[in-house]
Amino acid sequence: MKNLLYISILFLVVISCNKEKRYSTKLMKGETWKVTGVYVDEEYYGWGGTWKITSDVDIYDSIPGALWSANSQTATFQWQFQDKGKSFVISYKDPTCVNCTAPPDELDFQCYFLSGKYAVERHKNRAMKFTSTETVGFPGKNVRIEIEKV
Repeated sequence: MKNLLYISILFLVVISCNKEKRYSTKLMKGETWKVTGVYVDEEYYGWGGTWKITSDVDIYDSIPGALWSANSQTATFQWQFQDKGKSFVISYKDPTCVNCTAPPDELDFQCYFLSGKYAVERHKNRAMKFTSTETVGFPGKNVRIEIEKV
């Protein structure tokens, strides 16, 4: 009976530890994802385009990147699933926006303002949805990003 308990606990630990890798692998295998919507407080924010996953990496060794293309502009950001697949983080270095209260109309600034920790609301093979109130540019506002596999 004790052996069964130990095996069950070990199995649960292995399954829970692999969710981040499993979620990351689904996004990486998609290669290109269409951004179907970016919303701030339920208002369409624009900036659709595509995310092209730029690197298939071992998520335990390095952080994967993506190239966001929209309106003939591009920006590269880093992303990562965390908290056993319940959180998604977008990270973009500050593009030196001095005294910006609203993002200038450039994709680099959009990536920076949308950087933050998101809750994973939907994670399917062909569609994902992330929500956050903890973004750099919209603290306290409800931000939602929806993507679909191309």
